[in-house]
Amino acid sequence: MSRWGADKVVSKGRELRPFMLMVETTSGQRRDTARAVIDASGTWQTPNPLGVGGLSAEGESEFRDRIGYGIPDVLGRDRDLYAGRTTLVAGAGHSAANALLELANLSESAPDTSAIWTTRSTDLVRIYGGGDADALPARGELGSEVKDLAESGRVRLVTGFATTAIREVGGRLLVDGQTKDGVLTIGPVDRIIAATGQRPDLVLTRELRLDLDPWLESVKALGPLIDPNEHSCGDVPPHGHRELSHPEPGFYTVGIKSYGRAPTFLLLTGYEQVRSVAAAIAGDMAAADAVQLVLPETGVCTVPASFSGSASKGCCGGPAAEAVDACCVADAQAKEGGKAGCGCSAAA
Repeated sequence: MSRWGADKVVSKGRELRPFMLMVETTSGQRRDTARAVIDASGTWQTPNPLGVGGLSAEGESEFRDRIGYGIPDVLGRDRDLYAGRTTLVAGAGHSAANALLELANLSESAPDTSAIWTTRSTDLVRIYGGGDADALPARGELGSEVKDLAESGRVRLVTGFATTAIREVGGRLLVDGQTKDGVLTIGPVDRIIAATGQRPDLVLTRELRLDLDPWLESVKALGPLIDPNEHSCGDVPPHGHRELSHPEPGFYTVGIKSYGRAPTFLLLTGYEQVRSVAAAIAGDMAAADAVQLVLPETGVCTVPASFSGSASKGCCGGPAAEAVDACCVADAQAKEGGKAGCGCSAAA
């Protein structure tokens, strides 16, 4: 997409030009125009590679036909690919947990099915979650079930493993990875599930003027509040059309794509984002600015490693991240800069 008759460089009269969208259909391509654009294209189609450092592992492209990304349909369409085989699942998030639980279920009807679970981190507090303390019962149950799966030995868990290479020996795969003790080889396995997260596809908006967080690739205003290097306690303050806009007038990023590479997005956040943006486009600024967002507690918080040594350990493995005392993103940023707040009085 672009502006009609203007690429990213052109400034004069830019805001007066409609958006131009190149749309591909079953009958070919066509050009459409729009007054405003909401990018809710997500990140699911652009998974992170299996390798360490955000790059593909050696051999990853060569053996791509034996690697599933995200959450393959283990119990449905893809059943024959996994039944009776050994699968390595890489990742420490909810996608990995779902894949592991489905492989465990598959093993009940296909007894030779087995799984090896590798994680780069040695701390699985975030995936195991808060159990009964989680305000989202299904999320708490998911964490408890995958924890039981690992502790019972039904899957082999290898933590602190960063995949570097995939090799084939005798028709099966060996996976090399870096650990604190040096290189470790896991296998042989028949398939790999890379549940290593997603990243936004920025090709779609290359000709638009965007303001993105430099490392999360999220909407810039949200970056400091969702950065997994700092916290993951579900304490993102309310935000709407103002924070989700860009230097390109009339363009908004919503949904999980607005979080970029951050893994803490909830659908509840997206619903409120879309409501606010739709109201702004319709010209109802009072409704657009009246953002209400209360996220459910996770029951577990993570903090930077630099904080863990000076604080006493509790049920969450350390202190909770500092609460965000703010009515909105602008308010949080103003207070971080030493000001009294944003002055919108939304908290009242």
